[in-house]
Amino acid sequence: MAPGNLETLVEKVKVIAHGPHADLLEQFIDLLYERQREPEYFSPEDLAAIAAGKAQIARGKFVTLEELKKELGL
Repeated sequence: MAPGNLETLVEKVKVIAHGPHADLLEQFIDLLYERQREPEYFSPEDLAAIAAGKAQIARGKFVTLEELKKELGL
């Protein structure tokens, strides 16, 4: 978040919190807060696939989006 935007955001939240959509704002903030606290989970297989993909890219082995579309006939 850019400097100075936090203060603007807080002011907007204060206005909404005193308006007719205060309950909706609270529910939305609770939802975002809970999602922020949950760590992302990758299985060992996911992590291995990610590492393999990064290694292929580092070796210059990749397919562009255009090449993939052509190969798939899209």
